Amino acid sequence: MKFLHIFSSSNKTVFDKISGYEDLKEIVVRVINSDENYNLLFIGPPASSKTLFLQAILESKKGVYFDGSNTTSRILDVLEQERPKIICIDELDKMPRQFQNQLLNFMESGKVKVEQQKKQYDFEIKNAKVFATANDINRLSKPLQSRFRKLFLPRYTEEQFLQVSVEVCPKLSKEMALSIGQDVWNNGGDIRDVVSIGKLVKKNDGPEEIALLISTISKYGREGSENR
Repeated sequence: MKFLHIFSSSNKTVFDKISGYEDLKEIVVRVINSDENYNLLFIGPPASSKTLFLQAILESKKGVYFDGSNTTSRILDVLEQERPKIICIDELDKMPRQFQNQLLNFMESGKVKVEQQKKQYDFEIKNAKVFATANDINRLSKPLQSRFRKLFLPRYTEEQFLQVSVEVCPKLSKEMALSIGQDVWNNGGDIRDVVSIGKLVKKNDGPEEIALLISTISKYGREGSENR
């Protein structure tokens, strides 16, 4: 399970890596800085900047991050220990329905009171904001959907995708970042793939090495893939 804790910094540039959505960025900043209880759900296909919005939110305010596609019971442990005011959940629609129901109860009351794996949880987090993403909103219950302000994002154009690829790979040359972005785009990947591959690239890697990285991650990154 992935947990990400990023401490506060100026939000002057945290949204710069997101191409477009200037009007929506203003709304998100207002929500982050509001004293009111306000939750946002970013909905859209891969390569629509949903995860980038979560990253920018966490760079603006201290919070916790959960990867909905790889969850465990430790979520409740983290919430109990950290008592965060900002909770970001990527791919909420991939979380088990049991957790979705627990999240609904928490968003309605601010309280967690449940027994899980022979451990009793009973705590409260006041005025927490939840920011989440989803590819398929139909996998979320109607009551849970109703707790969010839903924002539907279109898929990036190829030009925007390449521009964002450069922004999220600051340690790589522009040419190398563009090469990675183009290969990922051609293979139907999203920005998270660009970030993951960018972390593995070495300075002396050429197009062949990068292409091999992309094809290997793509091959074994799909459910049901087999070793060959």
